[in-house]
Amino acid sequence: MLFDSIVNYSKEKILIKITAFFWLLSKGMSWKLWLSDRILPVIPPFELSPYIHNTFHLVLFAISMLALFSIVFFTSRKRFIWLVVLLEIASCFLDQMRWQPWEYQYLLLFIFYLFYKKDSNQFLELAALLIGFTYVYSGLHKFNGGFLFSVWENMILRNFFHFEEVFISKLWVHYSGLLLPFVETIIGLGLLFRKNKLLIVYIAIGMHVLLLTILIVNNQNSVVWPWNIAMILYAWVLFGDNKQVRFKITFLKNYFNSFVFTLIGILPLFSFFGLWDNYLSFNLYSGDVKQLNICISAINKYPELKPYISSKKKNLCCKDSNEINLNFLALKELNVPVYPEEKTFYKLKKEWRNSYPKIENTFISYWYPYKKENYKEIQ
Repeated sequence: MLFDSIVNYSKEKILIKITAFFWLLSKGMSWKLWLSDRILPVIPPFELSPYIHNTFHLVLFAISMLALFSIVFFTSRKRFIWLVVLLEIASCFLDQMRWQPWEYQYLLLFIFYLFYKKDSNQFLELAALLIGFTYVYSGLHKFNGGFLFSVWENMILRNFFHFEEVFISKLWVHYSGLLLPFVETIIGLGLLFRKNKLLIVYIAIGMHVLLLTILIVNNQNSVVWPWNIAMILYAWVLFGDNKQVRFKITFLKNYFNSFVFTLIGILPLFSFFGLWDNYLSFNLYSGDVKQLNICISAINKYPELKPYISSKKKNLCCKDSNEINLNFLALKELNVPVYPEEKTFYKLKKEWRNSYPKIENTFISYWYPYKKENYKEIQ
């Protein structure tokens, strides 16, 4: 069982059970994401991605949940981990909305374990590398005005602490928000390279406790609540005993390790130039990803869309038309945000028009700063 004599488990088995448990929770909290019978259409990631009946999506979801449950409470045998990996890859091949950062991280950890099941040191080093780079890139992506405006000022200072506008408007208060990405980046670098990691672990735990408190109080993005707890446990299990589980240059001599280092350490650099996907680069709560709105006429033809119509009377996107913010719709229905890539927006536009052919609509992509020149129609 999960909690029976857990002190007797090896580090790698504890990590796998943690991953399976919180993966199970996240998938359960976003259950409609894994089906195709929903308002937001399935978005095929590739030209080869087939259109499959909802029953097949349901079967993939159900078997994966059962396999994760078995790994958590009964056994972490290789065949169950293989089953989850194959099912999740198949499921993500069908819908790009499922390419969420927590899904990506959990999947990589399972793949690392399968590759190095008999070499615990190599697995732990890859896990340490993944967790370290998650913090580094998540922190680096937050050094921008969008983070200060959307996350620091609106989400934290206004909605959580309820500070007055006269205080928030002070220049030093505005720019003090950059301390958060600085700390997050330092956590990642410390976990990767610092010899004594215990202080870094405590700082990481404190950061996640604060973030989790803010998200819960604001009732925001509940699907990542389990991921924050998982990250606390990862940091403690990997680095809490201070026994030097850390990235070492020598391990790059292995081809698989070099591939992983390129995937999670090098390729995310290209996301700063729009050449690699944001979610595959752990761009989290940065405020600088593109968003998508739909301007809709004749909304009465599809009454199921009415609950998602924006209540704003004036907006830069739609003027006199009805407006749907796709992130709002996705979070309400699927409990995840829209995959924030322009190429995905084009695919979504095509699938949306196939699903709702009786209404005219215009798709508008926009990004911070929210000025007229940063609003672009998806043709």
